[in-house]
Amino acid sequence: MLKIAFVGAGWFAHHVHGPALARYAEEHSGEVDLAAVCVRRNVDRARDFCQKFGFQRVYADLDEMLDKEGPDACWVVTPIGATRQVAGHIMERRVPVLFEKPPGATLQEAQELAEISQRTGTPNLVAFNRRWAPCTQKALDWAREIGSTEHIYARMLRPQRMDRTFAFGTGIHLLDCVRFLGEAIVGGLIAARTVRWRSAASDASPASGSAADPGADSPTDVYNFHVDMVFESGARARCDILPACGMLEESYLLFGAKKSVSYCLPWSAGSVELDGRAEVWAVGEVQASGKWSFAPHDVSGGFYGEACEFLSALKEGRRPSPSAEESVVSVALAAAVQEGRDIEF
Repeated sequence: MLKIAFVGAGWFAHHVHGPALARYAEEHSGEVDLAAVCVRRNVDRARDFCQKFGFQRVYADLDEMLDKEGPDACWVVTPIGATRQVAGHIMERRVPVLFEKPPGATLQEAQELAEISQRTGTPNLVAFNRRWAPCTQKALDWAREIGSTEHIYARMLRPQRMDRTFAFGTGIHLLDCVRFLGEAIVGGLIAARTVRWRSAASDASPASGSAADPGADSPTDVYNFHVDMVFESGARARCDILPACGMLEESYLLFGAKKSVSYCLPWSAGSVELDGRAEVWAVGEVQASGKWSFAPHDVSGGFYGEACEFLSALKEGRRPSPSAEESVVSVALAAAVQEGRDIEF
């Protein structure tokens, strides 16, 4: 039986990772022990997390939890700024760890986590959940069957995300998924070119234009991104990321010779819930299709799938994927896109 510890008890922990682990414990009876949760503050929230998802004990000190519990695996669901410190420390303690994307607040932090992973050999998995969404897996199966993918197009549309670093903090999901699809069917990513422009949504903020230098970026500037990628086979990809366009969608299209695959991830915003779907097209007609309800989102969003990958890898004695080392390329790509610059690998 694998003893599992958990760091963090915020919104994301409550809404996706907690449900995924509770589901795993129910469907794999006797295989995991949901032992403990560690938080530095808000102990009441941590106790609520334990009650909801079946964890047993609460700690306020990470080393105390690791020492007393001796976990076989640990989930780290902390703010981005804490990921490097917490996940890195746990890997140094040789405890296998699953931690949220991006793996660090900067490319340097991601590289430091990769170095720790390589040096210690501690199994780890970066939670790029789109890779494990059922619609992604089905679309990838279909793409392998039809072969000859020439172009990938993906777009991430959000109604009103005003965070200035959206491409790095959230858009990295889309960029990583395109990279994942590309590596599976057309070879590794070799270059990307980004066009970044200021969204008109920036003007809606009362603080717009408050930068000391009139020519500098305002703290409230929001950007749109257009990214062109090239893969080893010569195939290409195009990504559009528009964080405040009033629409909600995350979609991927894999174009081949007379046959193509398209899919949309299930998602929600406010009271709106969108189901996921995937289709295979051939000469203008749908040949096969699938649909995935938004709920339960820990399954449809891929969070349960990544938990299964991590725990299965530990039980089988193999390295989980994507590891911190494998994820550096996605972080470097997201950092370049956020800054609006080109990059080669």
